[in-house]
Amino acid sequence: MIHLYFFLVGTILASFLGLVIDRFPAQSIISPSSHCDNCKQMLKARDLIPILSQLLNGFCCRFCKIRLPIWYAAFELVLGLLFLSWSLGYLPLAQLLLLTMGLTLAIYDQREQEYPLLIWLIFQFLLMATAGINSLMIFFLILGLLAFFYDLRIGAGDFLFLASCSAIFSLTEILILIQIASFSGLAYFCFKKKKDRLAFVPCLLFGVVVLISYKLLLLG
Repeated sequence: MIHLYFFLVGTILASFLGLVIDRFPAQSIISPSSHCDNCKQMLKARDLIPILSQLLNGFCCRFCKIRLPIWYAAFELVLGLLFLSWSLGYLPLAQLLLLTMGLTLAIYDQREQEYPLLIWLIFQFLLMATAGINSLMIFFLILGLLAFFYDLRIGAGDFLFLASCSAIFSLTEILILIQIASFSGLAYFCFKKKKDRLAFVPCLLFGVVVLISYKLLLLG
């Protein structure tokens, strides 16, 4: 029963983070209450049940029937499963925090083409409280700071996310992660119809998932 509880906690957290992704930083995340962006109708409790409400409403607004993005339900399901994996003992807390951070930042970066520094800071403090600080993390934090002022050919947000990854990965693993992210980013860019800016945080997250999955398989 406790495992189901943590699955539900993960889905509820994802629902809240989805709201943050939608509103930050232009709008308050507190008010107005949850509503449909198209018809402005305030949502009732039955419309706010993670995953289930969207399934029952056919991934549409119950009032105006506009189609809702599938990523909301997918995010809730994935984060619920991650919390379930942590509850079952498959994921350490630091890995859970990093994956939750990575999913949130990757979706934000893909949608807005920006890096939400305040959201990253909140997760980073939680990660440092859990896994501590090391020299590799400080190195990437310095690079991230320099990237705000100088063109280092990689965004400041990418360096900051690598600093977060350094909480659980060694230097060798970070280098492998960067290679995986670079190859996946190149492959994605080749298939993009519109050759504009590539959001790199999702590619880094893919590298994180590959490394963590490999470790789980190795330990299993």
